[in-house]
Amino acid sequence: PAAEEVLGESIVKLLSEQPYEKRKQAALEIEAKVREALARTGGIAQVLKILDCLRRVYVESPQGNHKKGGLIGLASVAIGLESEIGQFLPQLVLPVLELFKDDDPRVRYYACEALYNISKVASESVLAHFNAIFDGLCKLYADVDTEVKNGVQVLDRLMKDIVTECAPKFRVTEFAPLLAQRMVFRNPFIRQLVLAWITLLLKVPEVDMVRHVPQFLEGLFNMLGDQSRDIRHNADACLSELLRGVASIHYEGALQIVAETAEILVRCCSASDACSRLTALCWLHQFVHLEVRQGRPGGPDGRWLAILPAVLRGTLQCIDDQEEEIARMAVEINGGLLEMVQVGGGAPVGALVDQLLESMRHDSRVVGTACLQWVCMLLEQSPAQMLRGETLHRLFAPIFDALRSEDDEVVVAALRVLAQIMEGRDAGEDGLEAEGGDLFTVVAHRLLALFASDRPMLEARGRLMIRQLCGHLSPRRLYATVARAIQREGDLELAQQLVQTFGWVLLTAAETRALREELLEPAAEEAPGGLFLELLEPWFHNPVSALALCLWAQQYELAAELTARLAAFEPTLDLLKQLDQLVHLLESPVFARLRLRLLEPRRHPALLKCLLGLCMLLPQAGAFAVLRARLLV
Repeated sequence: PAAEEVLGESIVKLLSEQPYEKRKQAALEIEAKVREALARTGGIAQVLKILDCLRRVYVESPQGNHKKGGLIGLASVAIGLESEIGQFLPQLVLPVLELFKDDDPRVRYYACEALYNISKVASESVLAHFNAIFDGLCKLYADVDTEVKNGVQVLDRLMKDIVTECAPKFRVTEFAPLLAQRMVFRNPFIRQLVLAWITLLLKVPEVDMVRHVPQFLEGLFNMLGDQSRDIRHNADACLSELLRGVASIHYEGALQIVAETAEILVRCCSASDACSRLTALCWLHQFVHLEVRQGRPGGPDGRWLAILPAVLRGTLQCIDDQEEEIARMAVEINGGLLEMVQVGGGAPVGALVDQLLESMRHDSRVVGTACLQWVCMLLEQSPAQMLRGETLHRLFAPIFDALRSEDDEVVVAALRVLAQIMEGRDAGEDGLEAEGGDLFTVVAHRLLALFASDRPMLEARGRLMIRQLCGHLSPRRLYATVARAIQREGDLELAQQLVQTFGWVLLTAAETRALREELLEPAAEEAPGGLFLELLEPWFHNPVSALALCLWAQQYELAAELTARLAAFEPTLDLLKQLDQLVHLLESPVFARLRLRLLEPRRHPALLKCLLGLCMLLPQAGAFAVLRARLLV
């Protein structure tokens, strides 16, 4: 039907006039016409005709005045409908929203005004179209026209009032995905709008925003790096409030959120923005605290165990952060994760090993130490899985690489791991029998191979590494295994250096005290498998070390014979240096027993002969003077 038939000639004429007063007069007539229609039977059909006419003839018209007239006409229909507006909302709201995209700023302004009037009448009924309206708000919040911005802000306040008053009718489940989509935009006005709505909804008890946090959490984190200080502050405030909300809900609900947000938080742990990294760690810290506090008898929930490798990845990424607060928080989280797994068990060993191997590629002391700490814990918790051949083959390379680290803390941690592996079951069960027969021998041989390939490391760190291993393992078994390996060593120079290093530790370290006491047992050298006999032949690769061993074991006749044979050796600088060290070693507290025996030369003539022989071999310098002074006492 023609517009005149539906609206009347007067309204048609006035509605398209340029002066606002004339369009306003037309609006009042439309309002009266709608009221009359509703009072008659079949009035709904008449109202639909009016709405259709306003849409076709005015709203969709290319002329600006017609559009303005159509908008004011739709608003007047809404006012006339009053409580009956609910069934007509699609015909009222959607045409108005279309004009939010109009090129004319005046049309966009009138569209805001029209939707305001429609929403004012509709009240809670308009919530059925909230997503479409919010989408329109986002478009106009970034508008370049000041009046349009003012208009949309007024409309926004009205929508907030309606949502607050009619919160039980608000469909947050449908709104959350749209919220997440709009957070992608970098426009500061849109971001402020989104943050304002989140802030509002978090304060409305009837709206459960916390349950939907996985959908828009990443968007909030992205805003922490915004150029605007206000946006950063508001995003941080929202995240803090959301975290408090997660911490306050029941365990099952919180656990579900933990499972759904873990990957997001882990990604944020590698953000370039320090605030994002710190906030992500705060969330992870709270998540770990919730699980540890829960203290389930059977260990962590399966959902937690599933995300554990990812959470560990995020933690290790920050554990050596340049920002002290970030690094400290990561260390606390790492400790909480270790406690969680140690107490409960059931860790996904394969996935954790994969993650630890990946993290150990980073050249960082803190990361390396933390990874080795995890390997130690897994060896204690799940030895059967960790000591499988396939797993060990993957672990050996990074662990032995860690031994090359310049940092003592990393080296000590790696040695602790190796010690735990060496205490494992027979290597034959895991396909490692070709390397030595048991894990102890396998690791010992690999360690000697490392020394062979890196002689400077043996010289600089050898004593530290041997002492650490002796502190964690049976020193006797270690020395017996190494002695057999040295005996078969084809590289005589390496064998000599190994004997010198192991021999020094044997006679000086607190960790080898039990070995020294065993060497002093009566007739120990005559026992078929005695330690002295096990060490003696390999120790001959380094005559000075063999001499020191004999002196300690009170084998003075053999020591005297060795001293005599030293005369046949070329007096190289290295030999003289070792003899100098031996003399000073004899002056140390550990050899007090030997020095006391010099008071009984008739009972120990071979000892005196040995020491006098040493004097003859030494040039008349420092060590000679020390030994001569001792013999003259």
